[in-house]
Amino acid sequence: MLSAAAAAVVVAALLALVAVPRALGWVPLTVLSGSMEPAIPTGSQVVVRPVGSAEDVARVSIGDVITFLPRPDDPTPVTHRVVAVGSGADGKPSFTTKGDANRDPDAAAVTVLQLRGVVMYHVPVAGYLATAVDPNQKRIVVLIGGIALAGYAGWQLIQASRSFRRERAGRVRHRSRPAGGVSPSE
Repeated sequence: MLSAAAAAVVVAALLALVAVPRALGWVPLTVLSGSMEPAIPTGSQVVVRPVGSAEDVARVSIGDVITFLPRPDDPTPVTHRVVAVGSGADGKPSFTTKGDANRDPDAAAVTVLQLRGVVMYHVPVAGYLATAVDPNQKRIVVLIGGIALAGYAGWQLIQASRSFRRERAGRVRHRSRPAGGVSPSE
């Protein structure tokens, strides 16, 4: 059986992966390679805040982990750390990136047009779970998981209440005996 602490961790992970990103317009993505290890392990789910304005872009700085499209003909996002900020030929910011596990920086600078967002946080292993579930069935899986967790939480509360009542009943019985431990009828 799951302990209450384990159930709380599962609920927190579900909130981190589903509720918070959806409410804030952030995007969950699965990390498929080890280029950002050990900071972000393969199989993690990163949650990315999209950059939608010039102010968002201006806030990107050295040390931030960003998600970008490396080539116009490839829709596969890459998530790497910013190691330098410069300006492109158009005067707009450009970013030199590098995977933490890579020896050298990426060959080409990331332009504003390629930039998709800034990583807000990641949850290890969650990406494996997200990719294991068919995209058309994710809502059902999340709903069933939520119902199961709510049921488990209710069961835990009932068990705790019963345990509390038993302990309280035991304390009441012990208090009704005289100080010598012998009841008056003996």
